[in-house]
Amino acid sequence: MTATDTTILEAVLRRDRAVVVAVLVSVITVAWIWLLLGAGTGMTVVAVTLGSGIPGMATMVMEPAEWSVGYVGLMFAMWWAMMAAMMLPSAAPILLLFARLNRSRKADDRPFVPTGIFAVGYLVAWGAFSALATASQWELERLGVLSPMMATTSYRVGAAILLAAGVWQLTPIKGMCLRHCRSPIGFLVQSWRPGRSGAFRMGLEHGSYCLGCCWFLMGLLFFGGIMNLFWIIGLAAFVLLEKTIAMGSWIGRIVGIAFVVWGTLLLATTTLTIAAPSDYRYEAVELQANGAGRTTVAVRLVRVQDNKPIDGIVILDSKTDMGPSGMAEMSGKVTPISSDQPGLYRFAIETGMAGKWELILTAKVQGEADPVTGTVTYDAK
Repeated sequence: MTATDTTILEAVLRRDRAVVVAVLVSVITVAWIWLLLGAGTGMTVVAVTLGSGIPGMATMVMEPAEWSVGYVGLMFAMWWAMMAAMMLPSAAPILLLFARLNRSRKADDRPFVPTGIFAVGYLVAWGAFSALATASQWELERLGVLSPMMATTSYRVGAAILLAAGVWQLTPIKGMCLRHCRSPIGFLVQSWRPGRSGAFRMGLEHGSYCLGCCWFLMGLLFFGGIMNLFWIIGLAAFVLLEKTIAMGSWIGRIVGIAFVVWGTLLLATTTLTIAAPSDYRYEAVELQANGAGRTTVAVRLVRVQDNKPIDGIVILDSKTDMGPSGMAEMSGKVTPISSDQPGLYRFAIETGMAGKWELILTAKVQGEADPVTGTVTYDAK
Protein backbone atom coordinates (compact mmCIF):
# COMPACT_ATOMS: atom_id res chain seq x y z
CA MET A 1 0.00 0.00 0.00
CA THR A 2 1.45 3.36 -1.04
CA ALA A 3 1.54 6.47 1.10
CA THR A 4 -1.28 7.92 -0.99
CA ASP A 5 -3.42 4.83 -0.46
CA THR A 6 -2.75 4.99 3.28
CA THR A 7 -3.79 8.63 3.41
CA ILE A 8 -6.99 7.91 1.48
CA LEU A 9 -7.82 4.96 3.75
CA GLU A 10 -7.28 7.07 6.87
CA ALA A 11 -9.57 9.77 5.49
CA VAL A 12 -12.25 7.18 4.68
CA LEU A 13 -11.99 5.64 8.14
CA ARG A 14 -12.34 9.07 9.74
CA ARG A 15 -15.44 9.71 7.63
CA ASP A 16 -16.91 6.31 8.52
CA ARG A 17 -16.24 6.93 12.20
CA ALA A 18 -17.89 10.36 11.99
CA VAL A 19 -21.00 8.90 10.33
CA VAL A 20 -21.34 6.10 12.89
CA VAL A 21 -20.83 8.51 15.79
CA ALA A 22 -23.37 10.97 14.36
CA VAL A 23 -26.03 8.27 13.91
CA LEU A 24 -25.31 6.78 17.34
CA VAL A 25 -25.53 10.17 19.07
CA SER A 26 -28.78 10.91 17.23
CA VAL A 27 -30.41 7.65 18.32
CA ILE A 28 -29.27 8.06 21.93
CA THR A 29 -30.44 11.68 21.99
CA VAL A 30 -33.89 10.82 20.63
CA ALA A 31 -34.24 8.02 23.20
CA TRP A 32 -33.28 10.34 26.07
CA ILE A 33 -35.62 13.11 24.88
CA TRP A 34 -38.53 10.68 24.66
CA LEU A 35 -37.80 9.43 28.17
CA LEU A 36 -37.52 12.94 29.58
CA LEU A 37 -40.89 13.77 28.03
CA GLY A 38 -42.43 10.79 29.80
CA ALA A 39 -42.29 8.09 27.09
CA GLY A 40 -46.01 8.49 26.44
CA THR A 41 -47.07 8.05 30.07
CA GLY A 42 -48.45 11.58 30.39
CA MET A 43 -45.94 12.64 33.07
CA THR A 44 -42.39 13.83 32.52
CA VAL A 45 -39.45 11.99 34.07
CA VAL A 46 -38.69 15.11 36.11
CA ALA A 47 -42.19 14.99 37.62
CA VAL A 48 -41.86 11.30 38.45
CA THR A 49 -38.37 11.84 39.91
CA LEU A 50 -39.19 14.77 42.14
CA GLY A 51 -42.63 13.42 43.09
CA SER A 52 -44.23 15.47 45.79
CA GLY A 53 -41.54 18.12 45.48
CA ILE A 54 -43.25 19.50 42.38
CA PRO A 55 -45.98 22.07 42.98
CA GLY A 56 -49.36 20.45 42.55
CA MET A 57 -48.11 16.89 42.87
CA ALA A 58 -49.34 16.60 46.43
CA THR A 59 -52.92 17.03 45.23
CA MET A 60 -52.60 14.90 42.12
CA VAL A 61 -54.47 11.60 42.32
CA MET A 62 -52.72 8.86 40.37
CA GLU A 63 -54.83 5.78 39.77
CA PRO A 64 -53.11 2.48 39.04
CA ALA A 65 -52.90 1.89 35.29
CA GLU A 66 -55.22 -0.48 33.46
CA TRP A 67 -53.09 -2.99 31.60
CA SER A 68 -54.71 -2.96 28.18
CA VAL A 69 -52.93 -4.20 25.06
CA GLY A 70 -52.05 -0.60 24.21
CA TYR A 71 -50.64 0.07 27.67
CA VAL A 72 -48.53 -3.10 27.55
CA GLY A 73 -47.10 -1.90 24.23
CA LEU A 74 -46.43 1.54 25.68
CA MET A 75 -44.60 0.11 28.71
CA PHE A 76 -42.56 -2.19 26.47
CA ALA A 77 -41.60 0.77 24.26
CA MET A 78 -40.68 2.80 27.35
CA TRP A 79 -38.40 0.03 28.66
CA TRP A 80 -36.81 -0.55 25.26
CA ALA A 81 -36.13 3.15 24.72
CA MET A 82 -34.68 3.33 28.23
CA MET A 83 -32.35 0.41 27.49
CA ALA A 84 -31.25 2.06 24.25
CA ALA A 85 -30.54 5.34 26.05
CA MET A 86 -28.64 3.62 28.86
CA MET A 87 -26.77 0.86 27.01
CA LEU A 88 -25.86 2.24 23.56
CA PRO A 89 -23.19 4.61 24.98
CA SER A 90 -21.30 1.62 26.39
CA ALA A 91 -21.73 -0.20 23.05
CA ALA A 92 -20.15 2.64 21.06
CA PRO A 93 -16.59 1.17 21.09
CA ILE A 94 -17.64 -2.15 19.53
CA LEU A 95 -19.84 -0.40 16.94
CA LEU A 96 -16.92 1.79 15.85
CA LEU A 97 -14.57 -1.21 15.70
CA PHE A 98 -17.15 -3.19 13.73
CA ALA A 99 -17.47 -0.38 11.18
CA ARG A 100 -13.70 -0.17 10.82
CA LEU A 101 -13.30 -3.92 10.31
CA ASN A 102 -16.07 -3.87 7.74
CA ARG A 103 -14.27 -1.15 5.86
CA SER A 104 -10.91 -2.94 5.97
CA ARG A 105 -12.44 -6.25 4.80
CA LYS A 106 -14.44 -4.59 2.01
CA ALA A 107 -12.68 -1.41 1.02
CA ASP A 108 -15.20 -0.59 -1.73
CA ASP A 109 -18.32 -1.20 0.39
CA ARG A 110 -20.04 1.13 2.83
CA PRO A 111 -19.86 -0.21 6.41
CA PHE A 112 -22.86 1.77 7.63
CA VAL A 113 -25.53 -0.80 6.73
CA PRO A 114 -23.92 -3.84 8.43
CA THR A 115 -23.01 -1.67 11.43
CA GLY A 116 -26.64 -0.59 11.73
CA ILE A 117 -27.75 -4.21 11.48
CA PHE A 118 -25.25 -5.14 14.20
CA ALA A 119 -26.77 -2.41 16.41
CA VAL A 120 -30.28 -3.74 15.69
CA GLY A 121 -29.20 -7.22 16.80
CA TYR A 122 -27.75 -5.70 19.97
CA LEU A 123 -31.01 -3.87 20.70
CA VAL A 124 -33.10 -6.99 20.01
CA ALA A 125 -31.31 -8.69 22.91
CA TRP A 126 -32.29 -5.78 25.15
CA GLY A 127 -35.79 -5.93 23.66
CA ALA A 128 -36.09 -9.40 25.21
CA PHE A 129 -35.14 -7.91 28.57
CA SER A 130 -37.68 -5.12 28.03
CA ALA A 131 -40.42 -7.71 27.50
CA LEU A 132 -39.41 -9.46 30.74
CA ALA A 133 -39.27 -6.13 32.59
CA THR A 134 -42.74 -5.18 31.31
CA ALA A 135 -44.16 -8.50 32.51
CA SER A 136 -42.46 -8.02 35.90
CA GLN A 137 -43.91 -4.52 36.21
CA TRP A 138 -47.35 -5.86 35.42
CA GLU A 139 -47.06 -8.59 38.07
CA LEU A 140 -45.69 -6.23 40.73
CA GLU A 141 -48.56 -3.83 40.16
CA ARG A 142 -51.04 -6.73 40.32
CA LEU A 143 -49.57 -7.75 43.68
CA GLY A 144 -49.88 -4.17 44.92
CA VAL A 145 -46.17 -3.67 45.63
CA LEU A 146 -45.46 -1.13 42.87
CA SER A 147 -46.62 2.45 43.36
CA PRO A 148 -48.18 4.57 40.59
CA MET A 149 -44.82 6.40 40.62
CA MET A 150 -43.30 3.08 39.44
CA ALA A 151 -41.20 2.19 42.50
CA THR A 152 -41.60 -0.75 44.84
CA THR A 153 -43.53 -0.08 48.02
CA SER A 154 -42.39 -3.28 49.73
CA TYR A 155 -39.38 -3.32 52.04
CA ARG A 156 -38.83 -7.01 51.39
CA VAL A 157 -39.08 -6.71 47.61
CA GLY A 158 -36.69 -3.74 47.68
CA ALA A 159 -34.20 -5.65 49.82
CA ALA A 160 -34.47 -8.70 47.54
CA ILE A 161 -33.74 -6.58 44.46
CA LEU A 162 -30.66 -5.04 46.11
CA LEU A 163 -29.39 -8.43 47.28
CA ALA A 164 -29.95 -10.04 43.87
CA ALA A 165 -28.11 -7.22 42.06
CA GLY A 166 -25.27 -7.28 44.56
CA VAL A 167 -24.78 -11.04 44.53
CA TRP A 168 -24.91 -11.14 40.72
CA GLN A 169 -22.08 -8.59 40.58
CA LEU A 170 -19.86 -11.12 42.39
CA THR A 171 -20.72 -14.25 40.38
CA PRO A 172 -18.39 -15.90 37.80
CA ILE A 173 -21.05 -15.52 35.08
CA LYS A 174 -21.11 -11.77 35.63
CA GLY A 175 -17.30 -11.71 35.48
CA MET A 176 -17.23 -13.68 32.22
CA CYS A 177 -19.83 -11.42 30.57
CA LEU A 178 -18.02 -8.29 31.77
CA ARG A 179 -14.67 -9.51 30.39
CA HIS A 180 -16.37 -10.07 27.04
CA CYS A 181 -17.87 -6.56 27.06
CA ARG A 182 -14.53 -5.02 28.03
CA SER A 183 -12.72 -6.76 25.11
CA PRO A 184 -14.77 -5.97 22.00
CA ILE A 185 -11.94 -6.50 19.53
CA GLY A 186 -11.43 -10.06 20.79
CA PHE A 187 -15.10 -10.83 20.20
CA LEU A 188 -15.04 -9.36 16.69
CA VAL A 189 -11.96 -11.34 15.70
CA GLN A 190 -13.15 -14.65 17.15
CA SER A 191 -16.84 -14.41 16.24
CA TRP A 192 -16.73 -12.68 12.87
CA ARG A 193 -19.51 -13.67 10.47
CA PRO A 194 -19.80 -12.20 6.98
CA GLY A 195 -22.84 -10.57 5.45
CA ARG A 196 -25.84 -8.82 6.89
CA SER A 197 -27.21 -11.91 8.61
CA GLY A 198 -23.79 -12.38 10.17
CA ALA A 199 -23.85 -8.80 11.42
CA PHE A 200 -27.25 -9.34 13.04
CA ARG A 201 -26.15 -12.58 14.71
CA MET A 202 -22.99 -10.91 16.00
CA GLY A 203 -24.98 -8.00 17.39
CA LEU A 204 -27.46 -10.38 19.02
CA GLU A 205 -24.62 -12.42 20.54
CA HIS A 206 -22.80 -9.38 21.86
CA GLY A 207 -26.07 -7.99 23.22
CA SER A 208 -26.69 -11.28 25.02
CA TYR A 209 -23.33 -11.02 26.77
CA CYS A 210 -24.11 -7.42 27.65
CA LEU A 211 -27.51 -8.52 28.94
CA GLY A 212 -25.88 -11.13 31.16
CA CYS A 213 -23.55 -8.47 32.48
CA CYS A 214 -26.15 -5.83 33.33
CA TRP A 215 -29.68 -7.23 33.59
CA PHE A 216 -29.75 -7.33 37.40
CA LEU A 217 -28.42 -3.77 37.46
CA MET A 218 -31.32 -2.70 35.26
CA GLY A 219 -33.64 -4.49 37.69
CA LEU A 220 -32.61 -1.90 40.28
CA LEU A 221 -34.96 0.50 38.50
CA PHE A 222 -37.80 -1.31 40.27
CA PHE A 223 -36.13 -0.27 43.52
CA GLY A 224 -35.26 3.33 42.80
CA GLY A 225 -38.13 4.06 40.42
CA ILE A 226 -38.53 2.90 36.82
CA MET A 227 -38.57 6.49 35.58
CA ASN A 228 -36.45 8.05 38.31
CA LEU A 229 -33.98 10.24 36.44
CA PHE A 230 -31.29 10.00 39.12
CA TRP A 231 -31.32 6.21 39.02
CA ILE A 232 -31.42 6.08 35.21
CA ILE A 233 -28.44 8.41 34.83
CA GLY A 234 -26.56 6.81 37.71
CA LEU A 235 -26.94 3.27 36.38
CA ALA A 236 -26.05 4.32 32.83
CA ALA A 237 -22.89 6.07 34.07
CA PHE A 238 -21.93 3.07 36.22
CA VAL A 239 -22.36 0.63 33.31
CA LEU A 240 -20.22 2.85 31.08
CA LEU A 241 -17.44 3.10 33.68
CA GLU A 242 -17.56 -0.59 34.52
CA LYS A 243 -17.07 -1.52 30.86
CA THR A 244 -14.53 1.06 29.79
CA ILE A 245 -12.13 2.20 32.53
CA ALA A 246 -9.15 0.18 33.73
CA MET A 247 -10.54 -0.46 37.23
CA GLY A 248 -14.06 -1.14 36.00
CA SER A 249 -14.22 -4.77 37.12
CA TRP A 250 -13.03 -3.86 40.63
CA ILE A 251 -15.53 -1.02 40.84
CA GLY A 252 -18.24 -3.50 39.88
CA ARG A 253 -17.28 -5.84 42.72
CA ILE A 254 -17.15 -3.01 45.25
CA VAL A 255 -20.58 -1.79 44.17
CA GLY A 256 -21.87 -5.37 44.37
CA ILE A 257 -20.69 -5.66 47.97
CA ALA A 258 -22.30 -2.29 48.74
CA PHE A 259 -25.64 -3.50 47.32
CA VAL A 260 -25.46 -6.67 49.41
CA VAL A 261 -24.79 -4.65 52.57
CA TRP A 262 -27.55 -2.18 51.72
CA GLY A 263 -30.08 -4.95 51.05
CA THR A 264 -29.12 -6.82 54.21
CA LEU A 265 -29.45 -3.71 56.35
CA LEU A 266 -32.81 -2.84 54.80
CA LEU A 267 -34.11 -6.34 55.39
CA ALA A 268 -32.71 -6.52 58.93
CA THR A 269 -34.04 -3.08 59.87
CA THR A 270 -37.47 -3.94 58.53
CA THR A 271 -37.52 -7.28 60.29
CA LEU A 272 -36.43 -5.86 63.63
CA THR A 273 -38.49 -2.68 63.73
CA ILE A 274 -41.66 -3.27 61.80
CA ALA A 275 -42.17 -6.68 60.27
CA ALA A 276 -40.95 -8.90 63.09
CA PRO A 277 -43.47 -10.90 65.15
CA SER A 278 -44.10 -9.24 68.49
CA ASP A 279 -46.50 -9.35 71.38
CA TYR A 280 -48.74 -6.75 69.72
CA ARG A 281 -50.08 -5.87 66.32
CA TYR A 282 -52.06 -2.97 64.90
CA GLU A 283 -55.33 -3.66 63.09
CA ALA A 284 -57.44 -1.42 60.86
CA VAL A 285 -61.03 -1.63 62.08
CA GLU A 286 -62.68 1.01 59.91
CA LEU A 287 -61.74 2.69 56.65
CA GLN A 288 -63.64 5.63 55.18
CA ALA A 289 -62.83 7.56 51.99
CA ASN A 290 -63.51 11.28 52.35
CA GLY A 291 -62.58 12.50 48.89
CA ALA A 292 -59.58 12.29 46.57
CA GLY A 293 -56.60 11.17 48.62
CA ARG A 294 -58.37 11.72 51.96
CA THR A 295 -59.01 8.73 54.19
CA THR A 296 -60.11 8.19 57.78
CA VAL A 297 -58.61 5.07 59.37
CA ALA A 298 -59.66 3.63 62.74
CA VAL A 299 -56.99 1.44 64.34
CA ARG A 300 -56.68 -0.67 67.46
CA LEU A 301 -53.74 -2.38 69.14
CA VAL A 302 -54.21 -6.09 69.80
CA ARG A 303 -52.23 -8.47 71.99
CA VAL A 304 -51.17 -11.37 69.75
CA GLN A 305 -51.38 -14.02 72.45
CA ASP A 306 -55.10 -13.68 73.19
CA ASN A 307 -56.23 -11.33 70.37
CA LYS A 308 -57.55 -8.82 72.92
CA PRO A 309 -57.58 -5.08 72.26
CA ILE A 310 -55.36 -2.90 74.46
CA ASP A 311 -56.87 0.22 76.01
CA GLY A 312 -55.16 3.32 77.30
CA ILE A 313 -52.16 3.44 75.00
CA VAL A 314 -50.47 6.73 74.16
CA ILE A 315 -49.76 7.37 70.47
CA LEU A 316 -46.24 8.77 70.28
CA ASP A 317 -45.87 9.05 66.52
CA SER A 318 -47.99 8.53 63.42
CA LYS A 319 -47.05 8.88 59.77
CA THR A 320 -47.89 7.39 56.39
CA ASP A 321 -45.86 6.64 53.30
CA MET A 322 -45.94 4.69 50.06
CA GLY A 323 -42.39 3.36 50.04
CA PRO A 324 -39.44 2.46 52.22
CA SER A 325 -36.71 4.99 52.90
CA GLY A 326 -34.28 5.11 50.02
CA MET A 327 -36.92 4.38 47.40
CA ALA A 328 -39.20 6.79 45.58
CA GLU A 329 -40.90 7.65 48.84
CA MET A 330 -44.27 9.42 48.91
CA SER A 331 -45.50 10.77 52.22
CA GLY A 332 -48.77 12.18 53.46
CA LYS A 333 -50.20 14.09 56.40
CA VAL A 334 -51.63 12.21 59.39
CA THR A 335 -53.84 13.95 61.95
CA PRO A 336 -55.14 12.10 65.05
CA ILE A 337 -58.84 12.73 65.67
CA SER A 338 -60.94 12.03 68.74
CA SER A 339 -62.73 8.72 69.19
CA ASP A 340 -65.61 7.92 71.52
CA GLN A 341 -64.79 4.22 71.58
CA PRO A 342 -62.21 2.93 74.08
CA GLY A 343 -59.21 1.28 72.44
CA LEU A 344 -60.05 2.70 69.00
CA TYR A 345 -57.77 5.37 67.57
CA ARG A 346 -58.80 7.40 64.52
CA PHE A 347 -56.57 9.21 62.05
CA ALA A 348 -57.43 11.60 59.23
CA ILE A 349 -54.91 10.98 56.45
CA GLU A 350 -54.25 13.18 53.42
CA THR A 351 -52.07 11.62 50.70
CA GLY A 352 -53.32 13.23 47.51
CA MET A 353 -52.68 9.94 45.73
CA ALA A 354 -54.59 6.68 45.36
CA GLY A 355 -52.93 3.35 46.01
CA LYS A 356 -51.71 1.11 48.82
CA TRP A 357 -50.31 3.08 51.75
CA GLU A 358 -48.93 2.22 55.16
CA LEU A 359 -49.93 3.94 58.39
CA ILE A 360 -46.91 3.63 60.69
CA LEU A 361 -47.67 3.98 64.40
CA THR A 362 -45.56 4.12 67.54
CA ALA A 363 -47.32 3.90 70.90
CA LYS A 364 -46.49 3.65 74.57
CA VAL A 365 -48.22 0.68 76.23
CA GLN A 366 -48.66 0.59 79.98
CA GLY A 367 -46.30 -1.93 81.55
CA GLU A 368 -43.98 -2.09 78.52
CA ALA A 369 -40.51 -0.54 78.70
CA ASP A 370 -40.20 0.02 74.95
CA PRO A 371 -42.67 1.68 72.56
CA VAL A 372 -44.60 -0.59 70.19
CA THR A 373 -44.10 0.20 66.50
CA GLY A 374 -46.15 -1.36 63.73
CA THR A 375 -47.93 -0.72 60.46
CA VAL A 376 -51.40 -0.91 59.02
CA THR A 377 -51.79 -1.21 55.25
CA TYR A 378 -54.80 0.50 53.68
CA ASP A 379 -56.08 1.49 50.24
CA ALA A 380 -56.40 5.22 49.64
CA LYS A 381 -59.02 6.06 47.01
